[in-house]
This record gives sequence, structure tokens and C-alpha cells, in this order.
Amino acid sequence: MKKTPLDQWITYKIGRNDSDFYETDIREHQLKRLRETIEYVAEKSPFYRQRLKGFSATNLRTIDDLALLPFTWPQDVRENAPQFLCVSQSEIERVVTLLVPGATERPRRCYFTREDLELTIDFFSHGMSTFMEPGQKALILLPGQKAGSVGDLLARALKRIDVEGIAHGFVRDPLEAIREIAQRKVDCLVGLPSQVLSIARHSDVREIPPGQIKGVLLSPDACMKSPYVSAAVSNELRRIWNCPVFHHYGTTEMGFGGGVECQACSGYHLREADLYFEIIAPDSGQTIPQGELGEIIVTTLTRKGMPLVRYRTGHRARFLTEPCQCGTMLRRMGKVKAMKRG
Repeated sequence: MKKTPLDQWITYKIGRNDSDFYETDIREHQLKRLRETIEYVAEKSPFYRQRLKGFSATNLRTIDDLALLPFTWPQDVRENAPQFLCVSQSEIERVVTLLVPGATERPRRCYFTREDLELTIDFFSHGMSTFMEPGQKALILLPGQKAGSVGDLLARALKRIDVEGIAHGFVRDPLEAIREIAQRKVDCLVGLPSQVLSIARHSDVREIPPGQIKGVLLSPDACMKSPYVSAAVSNELRRIWNCPVFHHYGTTEMGFGGGVECQACSGYHLREADLYFEIIAPDSGQTIPQGELGEIIVTTLTRKGMPLVRYRTGHRARFLTEPCQCGTMLRRMGKVKAMKRG
């Protein structure tokens, strides 16, 4: 089984060679980046200048000392988004507004510089090379008309690995999507679980020749609905198309991409050169032992426009302690679910 492409990518990003790459190397890199991030936001971000008042990056003697810092909550972003900015508005390339259906509070906004978007493209290109080969085509069933939208970033990422990314947008008409898949000889689908399933179960799905679909990537709408992909949906897609089904986890706040499965399809390999993940007990806020279920906390390590420190995602998962079949030393996170707050 091929090792996850993220292995070599992260090795390169932390400045190591395959011959001397260990998990401790990643943690040392992350500790260095965490210190740099704390210094950066304390100087540049009005929000964190106040929130982290009295705390110095020198207090981070070990990576576990990050637990001494306060959390950043979704309502902080909702109420104070411009105060998070570490650059001038003129340097912002893309602003994403997160509207929650049925919610009465104001939306959250996330800001990205050109460099921030490049980090996402870089991650997408390596993650997609897990199951796509040069010369293939992927139909992207996500918004992609606007520059900097997730579908646009994915199409640009695929181009780097010589794959044609076709930005179809959300599925409004399954039959229209089916005919585009058949006519353009699409090899892979990327989209929301429910929408990909609507194509697979459509009565005219037979228009897609057997064996044409060679892979599916399910990317739940983690920010606005549920981040969870049910086993029933994955199994049904495997049955219909007889192909591997991969899962991706990411939120807009973390720069769209957070982790993706390898060919073993047994947990997310994380984007650890750009993000630091913690799992805590939701009620106490304390770090819990490896392998236990808790809330996912994310700190950005390389973001310039709107870094986030210890952001509470409201999602729950656990770090998997058993080795991955692909042989990587990267951490894995188990399937992600939404978490109800009390």
C-alpha cells in the first residue's frame, strides 16, 4: 500500500529528510511555529493583543504548555472578526462569510491573504494525489465560480498534478451531473456526501459506464451542517461504483483543508505542518489522553491574514493510537462528528 503523499510533503515542509524523519521532528517544528504564531498575533492582532495579554511566547517551553492559553470561540470570530486581522485589508485576497441556516446571530467571517490561499492549494494538490493520477479528470461538486472559493482552489491544486478539475458547483440536477460525468469521461467525484449519493442513486446513473468512476472524495460541509460521513453512505457508493471512497475533514476557519484519508481509508492524516490539533474534554477544557473522544481544537501555524489560536471547532473525534497500514508516522484522527453543546 502506498504511503500517504502527506508524509513526504510534511517532511519537506519541516525541513527534514526521509532518512531522519520522526514524529518528534514534527512536534519540534510545531513548537517553533506555535511560538512564532503567538508572537505574531500578540503584535499584529488587536483581538489577541488583548486576549493573550500577560502571556509570552517564551512561556511555551514545551508543546503541552499551549494548554495554558485561553480558547478562541466561534462567537469571538462572529463578534470581532476584523479585530483578528494581522494585515491590512488591502492584503486580503478572499473573505468567506459563513451563514448558518436558520441561525439568528450574525455570520462569521474568515479572511485570507494570497499566501494563505496558496497554503490551501498546496495541501489540496498533495492530498488529492492520494487517489488521482496525471491525465485524469475530477468533477468538483462544490462552489467554484468565484476566485478563491473552495472549488476554485481545488481546481488550481489539481492542475499542479496534471489532473483536470471541472468546477460543476453544488448538484442542482443529478441528471445534469450524470451526463457531464459521462460525456467528459470523469474519473473522480468530489462533493458533499448527500449530493454524491443523489447522483449514485439516480435512475439514470447507468449512463455512466461501469468502471469509469475510479474514486470518490467526500467532503462534508463541516462549518454549516454536520462534519460526519456515515458508513452507510460510503458503503453504498462503494457498492454502486465499485471504487474506493475517501473522506476529507476541514473547515473554513482552518483554511478549508485539515486532513484526508490515505489508501487505507482508516482515519484522517492531518495537515500538521500548517495546523496543530488538540483534543480536549469539552466541559473541563482539559487535554485528554490519546485515544479518547473529545472536542477538536485547532491552532493555525502558518496563517498570515487571520491566524487562530486554540479555536474550538465544536466537532468531536479521537486520535487513533494504532499504526496506519500505509506505514506513515503521521498522526491520524478518527471519524469526526458534530458535538452538541450544553
